[in-house]
Amino acid sequence: MTKQDTIDLNLLIATFRCFNEQLYNLKGSHSGIVKLKFNRLIKVARQYEKEILKMTDNSKELEYIYDSLMDILIEVKKQSNE
Repeated sequence: MTKQDTIDLNLLIATFRCFNEQLYNLKGSHSGIVKLKFNRLIKVARQYEKEILKMTDNSKELEYIYDSLMDILIEVKKQSNE
């Protein structure tokens, strides 16, 4: 794998982890059939994240990217509320 491939993969994995966290933040806000599908999505996202973490051995680079993306999401969320 090239360096660019590794960067792209780490960015994808970190983005997915951010997606999973955003799903968790919305938990409980749906009802009916949508809630069932949403809960299924959360379950799959958790399983996928666990596998990712096993494959990457909790790499510091991945954690840095993840933390940076979450900081950006939090900032965008703050700006959206203003």
